Amino acid sequence: MQTGNDVVVSSNGSSYKTTSELAGVSETMLWGLHNRASEAWRVDGALTDPDCVRIHDAIDYDFADHFGDPLGSLSIRAAEIDRVIRHWLESHPDGLVVSLGEGLETQVRRVDNGRMRWLSVDLPDAIRMREVFLQPTDRFSHISVSALDRAWMDAVNPSSGVFIVAQGLLMYLEPEEVRQLLSDIADRFPGAEMVFDVVPRWFSRMTMLGLKQTPHYRLPPMPWGIDRDEVYPTLRHWNARLSSVAFLDYCAPRGLPLLFARMNRSIPFLRHEVPSLVHVTLPKADCRSLIPDTETIKSTETAFEERDVHFKATDPEQQRELGDDISGPGTIDGIFAAAERKCGRDCDLITAAGNVIATRVALGMVGALDPLHADHDELARIVPEKVEAFS
Repeated sequence: MQTGNDVVVSSNGSSYKTTSELAGVSETMLWGLHNRASEAWRVDGALTDPDCVRIHDAIDYDFADHFGDPLGSLSIRAAEIDRVIRHWLESHPDGLVVSLGEGLETQVRRVDNGRMRWLSVDLPDAIRMREVFLQPTDRFSHISVSALDRAWMDAVNPSSGVFIVAQGLLMYLEPEEVRQLLSDIADRFPGAEMVFDVVPRWFSRMTMLGLKQTPHYRLPPMPWGIDRDEVYPTLRHWNARLSSVAFLDYCAPRGLPLLFARMNRSIPFLRHEVPSLVHVTLPKADCRSLIPDTETIKSTETAFEERDVHFKATDPEQQRELGDDISGPGTIDGIFAAAERKCGRDCDLITAAGNVIATRVALGMVGALDPLHADHDELARIVPEKVEAFS
């Protein structure tokens, strides 16, 4: 039987060998498969995945020649995402997991609780190859579109909760594409959780220049690189209402690679230059969605009028802050606008205060370590202020 353009399966389906001519980003799904299968083979492996081993053995591809010896870090990445999904399923047993750019990942088999639903999103060639080994079911469905195609969002029923996985995907997108995708996900699925991994800027630049994994395999370009210490402020800049941003454990499981990873984490200028696995909780529905409908607003206004109650800012400064359009009970948009302006000013004040504190701490350290080059004028102002504050 022939499936797709380059996948051959035996007619009885009991045993098969496949030949794949995947290239570019699509070929990376074989790289991930090789890493996970190699870890699953080990007695001390961090991943138990018989389906992954089965698929790996069935594919006619020189994995070792192309990708070299696996370090195990991609297996740790998969196992850590498994752990987070299982924890999420405890509170969302009927929830939907959406896996973007999934390729030949068998995560759904590892975390299935018997009730959850799963949507695998990938390009047509990748889905065609996936379905040779992992057929869709009533609970596990596939959709053949790019992760950037919002059609997959239309296929999602968020009623029981949504968890989105973007494993080994976002680094292959342009930065603006990543921003827009994450923004659209937050708009469409408020309160959902998401896990994705990122690569540091230096690694992104290397791939753009043409980084070879082995003499026979060049990594696809990764336009989006971001250092670990940039992740939180960048995500908050894209969406200021994110509920939480956390980093998950992600490094090689053993040997020298693990030792080097631990050393990097202890060196200040290196600890942010590593790949990161990020767990994000998206903001709940915008508070504006809680505004009552028109009829409710009208009835409320009538009740206020009957009681001769009027919302009014009595203090002149408060009146300017709230705006001139807050003279009656029905100007809800004006109240929201004023609240947003005040929130923005408060955030700016908090940021500025943090910068001042950091600057002054740095000045104090310089003064202690190198008194001859200290900013004595600034220190002369700081010390009396602190003495007065503490007193």
